[in-house]
Amino acid sequence: MRPYQVAYEHPTQLLASTFLRALAENDGALVWERLSRESRGLLEGRYAVAARIALHRAASIEADGGDARLAEVVAPVRASALGVLGRPEQLLSLGVSAARLVDRGLAYVLLLPDFGAERIVAETEWRPAYLLAFVHESREWLVDLGRTAELSADAELPDPLGLIT
Repeated sequence: MRPYQVAYEHPTQLLASTFLRALAENDGALVWERLSRESRGLLEGRYAVAARIALHRAASIEADGGDARLAEVVAPVRASALGVLGRPEQLLSLGVSAARLVDRGLAYVLLLPDFGAERIVAETEWRPAYLLAFVHESREWLVDLGRTAELSADAELPDPLGLIT
């Protein structure tokens, strides 16, 4: 991968930790809130096919906890991530690097394995295990499934969210 501008204090760092914690704790509402519109649409489409319902009936899933479809729509993301990253405890042990800014609307963080207690380390002391990509939309940064897969492949890293089937 080409070198990108590094942002040492960027919202995506906290968002990556929040997203990983939501996956580990099976907090479907928070996972859903942190996903980009495109990622949500892909998952709604997947749900419509699996449930054999019209796409318009699967659209507009709400994260307020009152939408019974939410758990079923988010479950494949969690299952796939756990399949790649391991047990929930392993998700929570990943460290998050400074953000890399690809352009104004795309950034990513590197996920560091076996990071342990909170600490600051030089880049020469670690090797990234995964990459998590974010897109900027509606004035916030959100996890994007497609861009995570694309940038992970470019970096020759495994996709931390795996093959969501």
